[in-house]
Amino acid sequence: MIEVRDEDVSYEGTSLDPLNGPAVTAMPWLRSYHDVVEVFRSRAFVQGGGGRRDSAPITGYGVLALSGRDHFERRRIEATLFRKDMLRWFERDVLGPALAAKLAEIARQGRGDGRARADLLPFLRDVYCDLTCSFWGIDGVDSHEARQRFLAIVDGITPGGAVEWERGNHREIVSRCLAAQRHFGASYVRPAMLRREALIEAHAAGRVHESELPNDMLTVMLRNKQHFEKWDSEVYVRELTLFAPGDTIVRFMPHMVAEMHEWVREHPEDRALLEDVDFLRRCAVESLRLHPASPYFIRKAVEDTTLASGRVFRAGDYVVLDVTTASCDPEVFGADADRFHPHRVPRHKVKPVGLAFGEGPHTCIGAVMSVGEISAHHPDPDDPLGLVPYTLRELFRAGITPDAGQSARLNSANARNEFTEFPVRFSAIRSVRPVAGS
Repeated sequence: MIEVRDEDVSYEGTSLDPLNGPAVTAMPWLRSYHDVVEVFRSRAFVQGGGGRRDSAPITGYGVLALSGRDHFERRRIEATLFRKDMLRWFERDVLGPALAAKLAEIARQGRGDGRARADLLPFLRDVYCDLTCSFWGIDGVDSHEARQRFLAIVDGITPGGAVEWERGNHREIVSRCLAAQRHFGASYVRPAMLRREALIEAHAAGRVHESELPNDMLTVMLRNKQHFEKWDSEVYVRELTLFAPGDTIVRFMPHMVAEMHEWVREHPEDRALLEDVDFLRRCAVESLRLHPASPYFIRKAVEDTTLASGRVFRAGDYVVLDVTTASCDPEVFGADADRFHPHRVPRHKVKPVGLAFGEGPHTCIGAVMSVGEISAHHPDPDDPLGLVPYTLRELFRAGITPDAGQSARLNSANARNEFTEFPVRFSAIRSVRPVAGS
């Protein structure tokens, strides 16, 4: 049995309410696209998180809590995992085979009516498990039973890392998640670290070639100990939990499938575009614009400043950036900004994904990994497609549709507008290509 110690959950020095959620109601909210972008980019504001977030006991001083030089250095170190060659490998050699294998498994479980059924959420969790382990550097999760054990522990940690959006008692949630995080560290992270530390030492002694070192987050962190360990003795476990490459994708892929299914039903001329990666990417970013993973961000003013709109902030003021509303600003995205439209052309020269990946220095480092190069007009055919367009292409090749005979369910436990159940059918799994390649 995992021990849960209440004293591990510390909110010392925070103005947030651990019983009822973040105390944002008393803070000013910015909802205009231009106001939000200005604050994101401004040096007059820093992360309002860090030790003030309810999730701080879980995330510690991860990349999301850092500002200035420390944040720049952390991103510089971790950027090696987001090179094109790495993204291509994750996509084609890890995700592709896992997705093909899972589709084949679903086909074998069909009911004999020519259609295979699944709940898209556990389906995608299984598919992205191998990718998460490869990205993090977790070894030995190589059977169905091992994957289920691993995912159960990760699921036990996840709510704590985003507890700001949970509607339950934050102290109780964080306490449970800390217990799961300790178990994860002892059972998975520590053994993986010992193996990698031995390889790094052998490389330093000339016994192991650079190419024999793993390409994963743990190895990157262990090769940069001086940076990471100056903050937090548990930094390795804490930082990993911020970089689950499939987490956001799994939670919001149902929105994409539902919106794309409805779009091609109403616009049959676009059905052929479900093989077009550019169209799939436009669908993905349009859906993410409408359903950002983080509904809002908190920033703190470090100096007196006045925005272009005239809003005034004093040093020490906190402000909430409502990215959901800002990303649907009709002045920027048109009168139908709250509707899904993959051919949308914003009225201003802005990112079509809105603020789903943030803006400025804190733009999500995994954006290209998720959706590929949004602005690439003439992409190299050898470039990675992006995990989301790649997955959408294979799902629609397999004939995915929402299962009209069963109801999808939204998660009432948090404010992130995510599904807990999303039944789907597959009508063409036999035509799915078994090799990840193209």
